[in-house]
Amino acid sequence: MKLLLLIVWLSLTLYANPLLDEKIKSYIGGTKYETQKNLINVLFARSEEFVKANGTIDSIKVITVLKQNGLLKLLYDNPVHLRLAFRTMQDPIIFLKIINETLESMGYNYFLTNNALRDSTGFVWEIYLQTEHIVDPVAFAKALELRGCSVNNVINNDNHYWFYDINSENAYLSAKELEISISTNLGKPLKPYWVRAKGLKEITISAHAGDKWFPHVVFFDENLHVINAIKSVESMKNLKVKVPEGTSYLKLSDTFMLENIKHGLTVLAKD
Repeated sequence: MKLLLLIVWLSLTLYANPLLDEKIKSYIGGTKYETQKNLINVLFARSEEFVKANGTIDSIKVITVLKQNGLLKLLYDNPVHLRLAFRTMQDPIIFLKIINETLESMGYNYFLTNNALRDSTGFVWEIYLQTEHIVDPVAFAKALELRGCSVNNVINNDNHYWFYDINSENAYLSAKELEISISTNLGKPLKPYWVRAKGLKEITISAHAGDKWFPHVVFFDENLHVINAIKSVESMKNLKVKVPEGTSYLKLSDTFMLENIKHGLTVLAKD
């Protein structure tokens, strides 16, 4: 009798928040929801723990519990056409770079842009990719946190469509930090170098003696809008430049090909 009352109480507790109920069902599907209902009632008995201060459901916290208990399917039986959408109310340029780099760090290197739209509801980037693996929402959210972003909401409209609402107000790139008045060696580049430059007044960039560098330096503000750029068709061993006011990042490369600086560059910064 006591066990029966406990089950009834747990069920009522979950159903006391229909938004949470629908959220769980959307993530795991109606069939699994019905077959695993008793377990779900136990896992989410304290429904208030999954509600944010503003009254919305904490999507990542819900998905974390589902994932930990084997209720969230992360692997499809066959490759599927997965559709992902990402929305922000903040500047889209740095947002796009962070999302792109985060997906690449998780092994998703090949995808197609389906749509990129900015309107009164924010900026939305939608992509398609062919995969057997769902993009793990928990791992994705943790990776975004390392870039100053947070996931406000995750919506799964069907098995192959995931929508992420993201706060990128405090977004920042993963860029090399420089110590003032100390030379920083940058190793062989696989991609252009990204360097933090906030507060810097002057930098001296030097190429290796065995390389022939054709400088390409771009100065960006905190939202990755271009402030200034230097692009040379003549080779140099050293380049000393003033950092424009408002610069947050530098992109260092070669005008023609990275192979020209295969031994890397050295940067000396002054504030």
